[in-house]
Amino acid sequence: MIKLSTVIMCMNEEDKIARCIRSVQEISDEVLIVDSFSTDRTVEIAESLGARIETRAFQGYIEQRALSVSLATNDWVLALDADEFLSPGLIEEIKQILLNPDADAYYLNRSNAINNYFLKHGSWFPHRIIRLFDRTKVSFSGNPPHDRIYAGPDTKSKKLKSLLLHHCNEDIHDRITTVNKHSSIAALHRFENGIKTNYLRILIKPSWKFFVEYILRLGFLDGFYGYLMAKTTAHYIYYRESKLMEHWRDKKKQTHAS
Repeated sequence: MIKLSTVIMCMNEEDKIARCIRSVQEISDEVLIVDSFSTDRTVEIAESLGARIETRAFQGYIEQRALSVSLATNDWVLALDADEFLSPGLIEEIKQILLNPDADAYYLNRSNAINNYFLKHGSWFPHRIIRLFDRTKVSFSGNPPHDRIYAGPDTKSKKLKSLLLHHCNEDIHDRITTVNKHSSIAALHRFENGIKTNYLRILIKPSWKFFVEYILRLGFLDGFYGYLMAKTTAHYIYYRESKLMEHWRDKKKQTHAS
């Protein structure tokens, strides 16, 4: 049976960290918390549940994920965020894998919830991401604020059936805060990489995104929250592109001023 390190990135997650840790204790030989200087009771709660704590400044979503995995004691890693936790079915699936792995990396089905409602349609479900893997066989990349774990070309990967549960937003206020924060991070990342936008993208892309999420991907079947998530996902695109344009406008002003 292989040994597994569960690695959890967090900062100020006192309301969620215990649920996350408890969901992995049965399958983990090590629970490692990589904390970015929490000012609440996150570390205290994690320590009381037997977790090992490493404190590191937040370097960015991709960099922090790679750092957290590198700090694990074992090569087999389950990488989580504090607002995620394993369903009973997923715990049983992982138990069987640890007895005899038949792949190098496993895609988990992440089920996302807002205000305790788990979405069943749109781009929110099924959301397949690699989170269980042999760290010697994967790489870390993505488009901030979203990190991704990639299996190499010679790596065998498989999809698991059970759910990784994710309380991504507590309520509408939290959702709007997240959209504003993440769109700023994404816009800056694109600006720093020389990516530009235009008025057509600002006008058309959000509307198309809403159509895809709400109609083509059947978001309307999720009722009120299906509409909300489709609408705010479109808002995310609108804010990202608008903030990106603002970055380029500011740079142009600075160039002319100098």
